[in-house]
Amino acid sequence: MDLSRIDRNRMTVAIVATIILFPLMFIATGRSADSVSTTVVNATTTTFDLGLASDNTVDAPPNLEGPTNADPQGQGQIAYPADNDGQLVRTTASFKRLPDSTKNGCATTLIPLGATITVLNLNNGHKTKCVNINIGPTSGSFGIVLNTSVFESIAELIDAPLAVELTW
Repeated sequence: MDLSRIDRNRMTVAIVATIILFPLMFIATGRSADSVSTTVVNATTTTFDLGLASDNTVDAPPNLEGPTNADPQGQGQIAYPADNDGQLVRTTASFKRLPDSTKNGCATTLIPLGATITVLNLNNGHKTKCVNINIGPTSGSFGIVLNTSVFESIAELIDAPLAVELTW
């Protein structure tokens, strides 16, 4: 599209006029000096009792409001761990692609072979179950090696090694 010199000059004048006129119109439509709004704020004053007066009652701090204890002289409940008969182990878990015949398989030397193990991810609380199988020695210093699909049900693969709790 070849424009003549006259057309280019017309476009230049139109662009410059637009650049100058729009800000001027914006400024011209602003508020006038006689329409300034004023806001009146009523200030309140507060006096604090510093405890030097004759009455000994002190107000509770405002940030400590809430329900009061019904029995202030009572004792709290003590939480005791569950009795698991020695069937609980905390260790680290990793993953390995196991044969297709063991879709819910895992391997560990900490638990008897053939036991159904509940694996709890200590980072997010997700649980899964797997069966302890004999796949031979596993590389690394992990307490349990899960099949990849079982590991993915409790965490992302990039989270390995994972802190887990095993019960059976």
